[in-house]
Amino acid sequence: MKIGFTELILVAIVAFVVIGPDKLPEYARKLGKMLRELKKYTGAASEEIQKNVVEPLNEIQAPIKEAVAPLTDIKKDIDDSMKDVTKSFTNIGKTSKEEAKKAEEVEEVAELEDTVEELPEEPAKAEEKAEAEEKPEEAPAANEAPAEAAPAEEAAPAEEAKV
Repeated sequence: MKIGFTELILVAIVAFVVIGPDKLPEYARKLGKMLRELKKYTGAASEEIQKNVVEPLNEIQAPIKEAVAPLTDIKKDIDDSMKDVTKSFTNIGKTSKEEAKKAEEVEEVAELEDTVEELPEEPAKAEEKAEAEEKPEEAPAANEAPAEAAPAEEAAPAEEAKV
């Protein structure tokens, strides 16, 4: 409750009008005495509160603060570790992007090398390849012929073993 200079003048004027000029000094003394007693009682009450409430609370809080201090240190260590892990995960994403770019560059170089290696074939080989593609029925017959020859070869070693 802050009272400024203008409010104090306003109160004095109202008191002067209501109480009158002859009784005003008497009431001012009574008001001053009342304020001094109020201040003395509030001072005594605050000392009692300090003595009976605040000091016991401080005594109770001291061991609790000592018990919490290691937990606070542990929490700080965990927070630091979490920050490190978060940085690591952030760096993993950056690293994988960089690795992906490098891999793409390597693939592009490999593709360029593959295109350089694919030189045009000789005309004779190209014609043979075209003929092989046109006659797919002959290809299975060719595959079957070596399969039939294989049992004959297996029979020959069996005859040699009997001799």
